[in-house]
Amino acid sequence: MRTLKLTIAYDGTRYAGWQVQRSNTHDARRTTQKPTVQGTLERVLQSILREPVKVVGSGRTDAGVHALSQIAHVKTRSTLTRERLLRSVNALLPPDIAVTAVDEADEAFHARFTACRKRYRYRVFTGAVVPPFIRPYVHHVRTPLNLAAMRREAALLKGAHDFKAFARAGGAPRATTRRRITQVELRRRGEEIQLDLEGNGFLHTMVRSIAGTLLDVGRGRLPPGTVRRMLKRGERQLAGTTAPAQGLSLVSVNYQNHP
Repeated sequence: MRTLKLTIAYDGTRYAGWQVQRSNTHDARRTTQKPTVQGTLERVLQSILREPVKVVGSGRTDAGVHALSQIAHVKTRSTLTRERLLRSVNALLPPDIAVTAVDEADEAFHARFTACRKRYRYRVFTGAVVPPFIRPYVHHVRTPLNLAAMRREAALLKGAHDFKAFARAGGAPRATTRRRITQVELRRRGEEIQLDLEGNGFLHTMVRSIAGTLLDVGRGRLPPGTVRRMLKRGERQLAGTTAPAQGLSLVSVNYQNHP
């Protein structure tokens, strides 16, 4: 049995997120459900490898979220070469999903459990008119933003904290809401502001909640010290508006012992 590591890029606009949706009987009757990235990949790979496969991703991305470099693995008995598999899978995938690399991995590799760092980027366009070729990938904010105030708040995110206040209210319970953010970058590129966060893991909607909170600080809707209070008190109601999914992309996933 081989373990194959897949590097995947996708435009999440028309997908219900990464993960296959397990529907109940009532939902199964619906014909308008959006596809998922995982489900689309599994269907294509099964037709090529001629066996049932499960594509295991490094983590979920929500509906509308994009990925520059999502990592996944599949286990297969097929002897198809990596080069042929790469050509075949991209020939059958829709144009908004691409497998950019197929690599052999050792048996211990697990796309989710052996990941040690992930980097996300949230893009905000501040100009009057969004260029059409970036519209699906940015959040358009017309209100003037105090970037210095946003940077002061963002700097407080670095380090190990309880990010409960930044997680989706009513989400699935987790053993811990503590995460470590190793890098925080908030920069302006012309009319675009980019927020990059790298850490050992992220809670459901955590990055979008951080982005929305920083934007509300920049607009003057939230006072200085909001991030510090959120980290200390863990109260979701202190957060700003959750930023829209379209501005968010998974940039990279790193593995300490599995390059």
